[in-house]
Amino acid sequence: MRSDAVIPGSVLAEVVLIRTEQVAVALGSVRAYPNGFEFTLHTRWRREDETGPGGGDPLEWHGHRRGTQVPEDVLRLGVIYADDRRAAATGGHPWPQDDADAGRLVLLQNGGGGSDRRWDGDFWVYPLPPEGPVTFVASWLGHGVAETRVELDGAAIREAARRAVILWPEEPESEPGSAWRSQTMTAGEPDDPGAGTGPDRPGAEGASG
Repeated sequence: MRSDAVIPGSVLAEVVLIRTEQVAVALGSVRAYPNGFEFTLHTRWRREDETGPGGGDPLEWHGHRRGTQVPEDVLRLGVIYADDRRAAATGGHPWPQDDADAGRLVLLQNGGGGSDRRWDGDFWVYPLPPEGPVTFVASWLGHGVAETRVELDGAAIREAARRAVILWPEEPESEPGSAWRSQTMTAGEPDDPGAGTGPDRPGAEGASG
């Protein structure tokens, strides 16, 4: 999971996934951590949303029983890595049963909120992407959008993860076998220029690319 002891590195990325005469969906505010990244999904309705009071979560199955078929009025969102690992977000936001499966791609919703005409939600993606494009796939059949795709640069997300500031190095856990270059902050103890470099210093060698 995301560590609360890390200030994430930012990725310059604001892209529109869906835009119709009545609704728009965009992603932005990408924040990278040593073991994954977050992004914010921005949904806007031209008029007051009809799915429920206060607009509501567009990924939630309003008034539908859970099953294998996703209702058409639900926004569908997925992520695909360059190595073809895939994950999809659903209204239930369950944690995978086999969360110990090394390398499994996970897409989780971390809450959200809004008004009658907007909804903003945060999502967590684990682990960090490999080199190559990170593809976001969305569809919203209820608004006539069968499928749309946008790409972010996986290398840019990994580079932002290296800029993450680890506040208390003993708490966050990096991916097994990885040595991430990060800034460390210790109250009252400025970095010693002669102390050399290590995995937690900006100049460390051997970090994953």
